[in-house]
Amino acid sequence: MPPRDFIEARKTKTITLVEERPYYPELVVTLGPKEEGEDAPPPTHTDESIINAALQIVFHESEAPSDLAENLKVRTVSGGITNALYCVTGFRPVQAYDSLLIRIFGAEGMIDRDVETCTFAELAKAGIAPSYFGRFANGRVEGFLENYSILVVMDLQIKSNMEAIAKEMAHLHQGFKVPVTLEEWHHPSNPGLWSQLFTWMEQAKKIDPQLGYKSKGDSERAARLLNLGYVENELNFVEEKVIPKDAKIVFCHNDLLPANIMKHNETGEIHLIDFEYGGLNYAAFDIANHFNEFAGGPEKKNGEPDYELFPDDNEQKLFIDAYVQEMRSMLPDGETSELSLEEESELLLAEVHKFILANHLYWGLWAVNQASTEGTEEFDYLAYAWHRFNRYGEAKLELGYYD
Repeated sequence: MPPRDFIEARKTKTITLVEERPYYPELVVTLGPKEEGEDAPPPTHTDESIINAALQIVFHESEAPSDLAENLKVRTVSGGITNALYCVTGFRPVQAYDSLLIRIFGAEGMIDRDVETCTFAELAKAGIAPSYFGRFANGRVEGFLENYSILVVMDLQIKSNMEAIAKEMAHLHQGFKVPVTLEEWHHPSNPGLWSQLFTWMEQAKKIDPQLGYKSKGDSERAARLLNLGYVENELNFVEEKVIPKDAKIVFCHNDLLPANIMKHNETGEIHLIDFEYGGLNYAAFDIANHFNEFAGGPEKKNGEPDYELFPDDNEQKLFIDAYVQEMRSMLPDGETSELSLEEESELLLAEVHKFILANHLYWGLWAVNQASTEGTEEFDYLAYAWHRFNRYGEAKLELGYYD
């Protein structure tokens, strides 16, 4: 079913099946009371409201066992920046699984949650994303990957992880085809990179320089750190002069940082999660994004990447070769590449280097808008934006683009 069915359910305030799963448009997971004091932590969502949302979704066609709620436990899941994540445990033996993930949406106004949830549901059906159980007003319920651990920045440096991630990315790019019901929102004629970049650019330009930032002192910092006129000029330059017009378009993750990659604790199997920025885009952008994430930044409160960790030439070649080999192994019977593996890898890597520039602008603008709407107490979005824009300038010179 198309994303607009969510809109209709909100209008009528009716519990509805969308993507064959329940949608409760008026069920809200609420925040607990805010503690007093300047250094008090931000309020978290109450265990009671989290458990209630999980039970409503899971047992939407029946009644939950009367004693189940008191046996369920809630814990916060680390790794989320855009969203608040919670694990609810204790469903077994009533259900075949023991745990569920509760995702409370963040980044208000920056992600179309109707399109994103329908896309996530289709990825779940294809076995690429975790299971989708249903949605409530400010979040959704997903399957929880038990006995998996989230990667950290230094895990990306491990050769076996590089190859496994490259292969899993290839499976996403080659293996997921957008269903007809979502073609209006994911169409090859409109790769998401440019529409997203220019939308975020316009949002950033509309931020009131005096009152538009949520945290104290951020208006002054933004005036000192950011030059949005420069960013807009560079965005136009990258679109017109850098990115090849014929770059391959596939369904991309678009946000493959360590926290969105999970590894099985025993088998080492890699699983990609959190597809909220996913969509049809340039394959080379997805790889460029992952290379930039070697430097980290989002896992630190100060938002400072370490570009000494950016993959060197050998690491880039290792990743690209594994990716191209896996893509070739998934070609339909009888279809072969006209290029050798070496030639195909070299051409793709040259494209990836160009998309590295676009990727810095992408997450820099995202961070500017996040600073405005979310504040910078928990994560310094403004500092992160400055680092990404600054690194853009350095990478531009390294790639031979001179002003």
